Amino acid sequence: MSLEKIRAYLKEYSYLKGIEALLQWDMETMMPEGAVEDRAQRLSYVQGKIHSLLTAKKYAALLREFEGEKLKPREKKLLSELRFDHDLSRALPLRFVQELSLCQTRATHAWARARRENDWKAFLPHLEKLVDLKRTETGFFQVKKPYDALLRKHDKEFTSAQITALFSELKGALVPLKEKVIADGKFVTVPDLKGPFAVPAQKELSLLAARVCGLPEKNSRLDVSTHPFSINISPADQRITTRYVEENLDSLSSTMHEVGHALYEAGLPAEWEGTPFAEAISLSVHESQSRFWENVVGRSREFCQFLHPHMARLFPKAMKGVDEERLFYVFNKSVPGHIRVESSELYYNLHVIIRYEIEELVFNYGLGAAEIPALWNEKYLAYLDLTPRTFAEGVLQDSHWAGGAFGYFPTYTLGNLITGSLYQKMKTELPGFQRDLATGKTDHVLEFLRKTIHVKGRSVGSKDVIGRLEVKDYVSYLKEKFKVK
Repeated sequence: MSLEKIRAYLKEYSYLKGIEALLQWDMETMMPEGAVEDRAQRLSYVQGKIHSLLTAKKYAALLREFEGEKLKPREKKLLSELRFDHDLSRALPLRFVQELSLCQTRATHAWARARRENDWKAFLPHLEKLVDLKRTETGFFQVKKPYDALLRKHDKEFTSAQITALFSELKGALVPLKEKVIADGKFVTVPDLKGPFAVPAQKELSLLAARVCGLPEKNSRLDVSTHPFSINISPADQRITTRYVEENLDSLSSTMHEVGHALYEAGLPAEWEGTPFAEAISLSVHESQSRFWENVVGRSREFCQFLHPHMARLFPKAMKGVDEERLFYVFNKSVPGHIRVESSELYYNLHVIIRYEIEELVFNYGLGAAEIPALWNEKYLAYLDLTPRTFAEGVLQDSHWAGGAFGYFPTYTLGNLITGSLYQKMKTELPGFQRDLATGKTDHVLEFLRKTIHVKGRSVGSKDVIGRLEVKDYVSYLKEKFKVK
């Protein structure tokens, strides 16, 4: 009986989360520039209401009542997750939550303008304020290292010490792999497709990919934003964005990435809406879904075969003389670049590791926000042999820090590692799945991911899904794709 009371109580929480998400989506896509401060106030109000719901005495009493009953294993897991969320929220004062929300909204707007105008100094005061607030936030939790408090909000299964060890192992494996790919040359010297690529044709290609991958048209939208994102308004309403530039076709990979996120949200059990059982296991697992569709599916040789005639129709000049095999090499071209979201799989994790190492220095060792650009450039030179020419292609390229999402970046590489494990599992349990991609048939892949991950929500952890996370699974996947031993 108490479980039903909890579910009824959390319905308002779910509705408020949907309102918050819709306000954020509109802010990134449609909102007029003059409404920034007004939107900041409204988002702060809604987030305050959400926080109050999760920290109310009435809700705490419901949890105690539920805890006092004779619970089945699945109910115990639900209680554990509800308790985790409750304790996480209760640790933060309401005034702090509202102040942080105001700062994030203002900073996000300032970042978009600073990125557009390549103006680091204009964004710096906002970043310094956010860093100060997030440092304050870490003090509300009992953790060995301050940064762990921020990581836990995105993936509670990993500490900074564990992530550092995994990333160190991955770096050690990527360096010799990269050298072999360079020596082979096929993925390095292949010429890029030459634009311009008309934006309406790019949009048609993105929509085609979204529908082929299983994102239903009647329950989703594809729009444009400065930084591509996916947001869940409700189980029946998924919003994704991409960005189009006529010089390249990076919109396709960013769209497929966000489609992967939206498919996960759409596949969560709607009957548990408002509870952890209708939420993703973690953001690392969430990123495994987006990276799976973007790379394992979208950059596969077989999916290139499917896309080839459609791209030849949409971009006849650029595709002249380009066969299916060359398209595969173009999609997987592996040369270092400045922009994370445009990076090949071979170099992508180095972008993430750079950001992770900077965040750890900020929160565990006191690095100042003003010091970040110099360190950013130093690490890009050391890891990728590149020096950003502007702030926009350097430290201002991502929106995450403007949104206060410190601790999010490592989930991208953790997601890649999970992708490697899922790939090995899928090859065993779903042989021939890659062959079907050549005809645009992806329903078996989606069904596997739904059954293995989506429908379980937070009733399981990532270890229940993939076992122990192994760097070698992901490296084996890369070696197979790039045909090196």
